[in-house]
Amino acid sequence: MADDLAPPGVDPLAWARALHRICEDFEAAWRAGNRPALEDRLGTLGPEADAELLGELLPLELELRCEAGESPTPEEYAARFPAFAQVVDRTFHDRGTTVFRPSGAGAADRLTPRRRKLGDRTEVDLQAVIGDYKLIDEIARGGMGVVYKVRQISLNRVVALKMILSGQMATTVERRRFLREAELAANLDHPNIVPIYEVGEHEDRPFFSMKLIDGPSLSRQIARFRDDPRSAARLVATLARAVEYAHEKGFLHCDLKPSNVLLDDQGRPYLTDFGLARRAGVDSSLSISGTILGTPSYMAPEQATGSRAGLGPTTDVYGLGAILYELLAGRAPFRAPTIMETVVQVLERDPAPPREIRPEIPRELESICLKCLEKAPRDRYPDANALARDLDSYLKGEGIEAAGPGARLRRWNRREPELVSRLGGLGLMAIITQANFAVSADPDSRLHWTIQGVLALWAILATAFQMLLRSGVRSGRVRVLWSSADLACMTIVIKLLENSAVAPATGGRIVDVEATLLVGYPLLIAASGLWWRVHLVWITTILAVLAFAGLYIDAALSWNGGRPLWRPSPNLIHPNIFVAGLILTGHVVARQVRRILALGRYYEHRSEP
Repeated sequence: MADDLAPPGVDPLAWARALHRICEDFEAAWRAGNRPALEDRLGTLGPEADAELLGELLPLELELRCEAGESPTPEEYAARFPAFAQVVDRTFHDRGTTVFRPSGAGAADRLTPRRRKLGDRTEVDLQAVIGDYKLIDEIARGGMGVVYKVRQISLNRVVALKMILSGQMATTVERRRFLREAELAANLDHPNIVPIYEVGEHEDRPFFSMKLIDGPSLSRQIARFRDDPRSAARLVATLARAVEYAHEKGFLHCDLKPSNVLLDDQGRPYLTDFGLARRAGVDSSLSISGTILGTPSYMAPEQATGSRAGLGPTTDVYGLGAILYELLAGRAPFRAPTIMETVVQVLERDPAPPREIRPEIPRELESICLKCLEKAPRDRYPDANALARDLDSYLKGEGIEAAGPGARLRRWNRREPELVSRLGGLGLMAIITQANFAVSADPDSRLHWTIQGVLALWAILATAFQMLLRSGVRSGRVRVLWSSADLACMTIVIKLLENSAVAPATGGRIVDVEATLLVGYPLLIAASGLWWRVHLVWITTILAVLAFAGLYIDAALSWNGGRPLWRPSPNLIHPNIFVAGLILTGHVVARQVRRILALGRYYEHRSEP
């Protein structure tokens, strides 16, 4: 059990959750292309936990490497981890058994700790009897519960039995939440919802038995649907009708994801795990206000805020859309290296359209999926039944409700705000420039079209950089180049405009470094903070200082006829004030980014209540 694996004096539930969180973060970082090193993760839970931690992460890395077409060897890992030879030997030995999870399993199907030999005993005592049930095998573990395959002695039938993970150490809230799951699920009688048979208690440890679905979870069958979008649509339509039934009974699931859908040997889906379910329109006393409960990659924005008031049927519609998205695209709608970054994406970004990932996906099905994933609940399907009807219409070749050009534009704005904000700003600048040219008493055509050409080049560069980011080509370097290009284009525009200014008193040309366009430098520094990289903020700040310094030096030399810079024009501002302002702006933005990242790391590793 979990308490067998936790070090002495450590709460087993917190221990299991910490291991699970580290595994999820490791997988998310790997799938994001970062390939984290196992060595860097050791020591996260203290040196006494390194063997157990490596025992969880090593099988996960092997699986991910095999998915990528690599062929890891035991010799490679024996050389990397000489102090953990037994862990390496055991992992590669288990890899040849059913204990090692096959390719395609998600982190939710690898919930820690794994079933393994512990000396001369196993986690699952196959002789144990829990009330009327004899244990056969362990099926899965989650954040709160562990599920066993058992035989009900009195009826001589095989069923599934779920027990609270922390056993007798469970808190009152955990026990009430566990029993509430059983209560809610027991009130649902639908052919696609796993039925509850009995709720009981054994040695002060609550449990409930349910129908055994002798098949994998949907998270381990994603590849099966990736090339068959019609089957994916049929499956989600079936789930949507089951969810609508739960809604009609007054229940919200609030944790819809592939690992909470089981498939039997005929491929029929069954909805399970009502651990986060709640009664519609009723505030749960089992949830702390402001606490995020659910799986970030699949939760709706109103759920990600920790607010209970905004939850409703459309929250589960979002979850169904997230399942459909993963079936079509082969990945979750949002997955970042940390929970915090994932939640920020859920709140602020739209997922990449599935057709950008797999162009063969039908456009109608993509529209249905993205309508489910709208940020505002009012923009989604009003209920799961409406989603099922639209999926049925797609399967019949009929017209669908989902989304027109306006919705697609709105999604693009949320999906790529850096590009959209630049194109919008550049478009506005081009319009203003054109209007000024039209009303000018003495227009300079050459200057006008030169500036318009620079704005067009700026827009092209922004689009090219966004395409590179979308393709994942060395994203850190691309962001630096993008920021540099922004500053270069802005400096060129300022220089062109200032060279056109004529000093009325002298008739000579001046460079008015006080031009209002200089506000763009601090704005670009602030915008660089949206990429959540402290070093990028400082790079942008340094480049902005250099760009302004270049403008000022050129201005002073032009005004003084090449004379020393300590005799500048009285029209020029004191440059040290503006430079100090730029540096201060960079400091404030970098500090805020660092603070948010620190808070994110804290909430990643803190023990949950």
